[in-house]
Amino acid sequence: MPHPLHILTAKAEVDGPHLLVLGAIHGNEKCGTEAISRLWAELSAGIVTLKSGTITCVPICNPDAYAQNKRFIDANLNRVIRYHENPSAIEHHRANEIIKLIAQADILLDLHSYSSGAKPFLFHDKEDVAHASFATALDIPDWITGWNDAYAKQSQLNEGDTASYAHSLGKTAILVECGTHTDPAGGLVGYNCLRRALGHFGITDAPAGFAAPRKPSAHRLLDIVSKASSGSMTRDWKHLDAVKSGDVIATYDNGTKLTAPDDGVVVLPDPAAAIGHEWFYFAKAD
Repeated sequence: MPHPLHILTAKAEVDGPHLLVLGAIHGNEKCGTEAISRLWAELSAGIVTLKSGTITCVPICNPDAYAQNKRFIDANLNRVIRYHENPSAIEHHRANEIIKLIAQADILLDLHSYSSGAKPFLFHDKEDVAHASFATALDIPDWITGWNDAYAKQSQLNEGDTASYAHSLGKTAILVECGTHTDPAGGLVGYNCLRRALGHFGITDAPAGFAAPRKPSAHRLLDIVSKASSGSMTRDWKHLDAVKSGDVIATYDNGTKLTAPDDGVVVLPDPAAAIGHEWFYFAKAD
């Protein structure tokens, strides 16, 4: 069994909401770890102080994969977030630990990075006033909606992710993609989101010197394309690249072409996707 997770917790003297922050759900995504490490150093030095509530942080949620700079060891951790009575993968053990932390918190902020693109973005999965207010406060101007609806049509691809699990318990939860894996600014994006979240929920004072949030632009996820056999993408697609109806996005080695069903954008293209895993998504302006 893997070693227990390293969990950091700080509590103010005044009661208030409990924010859980997760980093490195995927072992090659270091931005959340960097953001949490910076915040914790500032809390320890008294540069940032809690005025109400509690913050719990897990800087590295998948330390086995993190040590090898791999996305995961046995299974995609952010597709198996549920209780596993008989865990058979390292990530099943991790999921069992993480769901306990989610159950204890009121709010979840999950910090990720991705492989192909330039812009930070967030998943606005639960479309209510509380989540819209939280998402807006984070000042990430590109939003992807419709994640849960898209995966409901292909439930075999996703046993559970962090935000969906939190939503099932009535929690407020948002997942942010802070940029690409290798973008040195990713840690700063994650830190800014973390500070804005703390200020938004009154756990700390609002961070000084931060600009007002920008108006967001949203795209709704309509299709998930998992890789059925060997093939390649027709170009070096980047996240949110525009496509026209009928544009060929990828081609299987047997000649089958995968085309855009309408005018829209390519979301999270992964040219290195393994067979059976998500290859790319398609979305339209919301």
